[in-house]
Order: sequence, then structure tokens, then C-alpha cells
Amino acid sequence: MACDTAHTTFVTGAAGFIGTELVKELADRGHHVLGLANSADEANRLRRIGATAVMGDLLVPGSWQDEAGADWVFHLPPHPSPSFHLIPKRPAAIAAARVLMDAHLLDAVASAATRRVVYVGDARCYGATGPRPITEDEPLPSRGTDCLTPALDRLDGYVVSGLPIVTALPGWVYGNAAWFRQRVIEPIVSGRRVVHFGNGGPWVSPIHVRDCARALVHLAEHGAVGGRYFVVNSDPVRMNEFAATFARLAKRPLRVWCMPAAAARVAGRAPFVGDGLRDAVLSNSRLRGSGFRFLYPTLEQGLQQIVGELDHE
Repeated sequence: MACDTAHTTFVTGAAGFIGTELVKELADRGHHVLGLANSADEANRLRRIGATAVMGDLLVPGSWQDEAGADWVFHLPPHPSPSFHLIPKRPAAIAAARVLMDAHLLDAVASAATRRVVYVGDARCYGATGPRPITEDEPLPSRGTDCLTPALDRLDGYVVSGLPIVTALPGWVYGNAAWFRQRVIEPIVSGRRVVHFGNGGPWVSPIHVRDCARALVHLAEHGAVGGRYFVVNSDPVRMNEFAATFARLAKRPLRVWCMPAAAARVAGRAPFVGDGLRDAVLSNSRLRGSGFRFLYPTLEQGLQQIVGELDHE
């Protein structure tokens, strides 16, 4: 089992929302972090947060693969959110691209002495769960338009061949960036309306981005090879609670534009839309059973941290 000592660590998607927080967490622990970047802007961002930038594109084989055989590898390739506007051929094309990116990385790692690969997907690939939490043992949907399922189905073959892969499936990751800043923080702070669909929105399982990054590092140390782990906190929330709770803690008025749930089908650019307005409630018992402890176990605590951070901007 890997131990929490300084490792050489390779991170794909290092300049993304979760990847940025992960790089900071690894650098703070003294790891030598190599972050894959496909532009000069991404490379500069990675250098500023303590990583060594490796130029390359997951879709294209190249010299970056020589750097991939690190002690630890975290694979966070981009995964698009589900959309009602996907044309029939697009999910298949996205799935094929994901499989190709995985192959370029995992085939390069296969010949190295990598001690752990943490493969990061998206728990929403399990689709609508209903209001009761599901575990990782629930079978993935055999049909539908999810773009990640074909890639997850291929991981067992890599594990059987000897790659030490642990799969992490985050739920709704929130923090002071990305969708949460664009769809919640900025509208509320500026006095604009936040769009809500339906009565309270769907039930979702959230996790603060810092806890998400910490959980990924924890799984590199303690996750079971071949295992899948939902990376979510213990308390599911209604989607509309994100904005309502943030506004209350920030002492700002909440201006809401309420629309029927059915209107989500024609509101592709709305500032706050739940993915498909479906309940997706996930159990974190496996993650907690591995010994992980949360800094922000509830949405209230996580949003308090974000409000405090905004006060110092």
C-alpha cells in the first residue's frame, strides 16, 4: 500500500477545477507534481500553484507519455455534463474520445513502476437513483447517452493486467470557482437572479472541492485496487439549497427566477440548471470505511468556508 511520503505524481486535467485543488494539496504535502497542460496559459497556472508543467494532449500520443510513469498518477480528463441538447452521435463521439485518452495514458503507465493510479470519473454516470442512496455496487446503466460508461467498463481489463487502479466518482463538486462561482456566487453578489427549476430541485450528493482533492489523495494511499468509491459527503441536498444557503450565509438577498421543471429542456444556457433534474443520491459508506474524514461534512460548513474566502478577496 502506498504511504503518505513525497512521491513523484503525474496529474492529467491538472488545470481544471478539481485538478487545481488536487495539485495544491499534493504540493502542500511535498510531492513533486507533474501537471499535464495543453496550452501556455495552463502551464503558467500550474507553475503558480507548485507543479511542473508537462506540455501535451491526452488525445495525441507524445513525449508527455514518458513523464506519465510516476509513483502516483491521477487521471482527471474532462467529462462534459449531460445535456438535453446532445445530438445522437455526440455522446458516442465523446465516449470514444474518453476511451482514447484513457488508452494513451494507461498504456504508457503499464510499463512503469507506478504504485497507484486514481482514475477520476463522474458519479452522475449512474443516472437517476431516486431519493434513496445507492452504493458503488449498483450496476451502471446498460443504455442511455452517458459518455463515461464505456470507459469505466474497460478499466477492469487494465486492473486484471496488473495496473493498480482505484476509481473515484465525485458527485456535485462545489467551491469558489467553475460552475458554483458562475451560477451562484456571481449572480447573488451582483444582485442578479438565480434560475431555479421545479420545487426545490432534485436531490444531489455534494462535496466541497477541497474535500474532493483530499479524498483523491486518500484513495491513492488507502483505496483498494479495482475498487470504486463515491466521493460525496454524507448529507444529500436539494439543488436549490446551494443558492439559498449561500445567500443566507453571505447576508445577501436571493433573487430567484422560478421556472417549471419541464422548462429545463429549453434553458440550456440558464445560470443554474440541475443536470436533467433527476435525483442522484449516493452513499459514501465505502469512502468513510477506508478512514477518510471530511473537513466540510455538510453543505453549510462548506459554504461557510467559501464565504470566508470571499471576504478576503
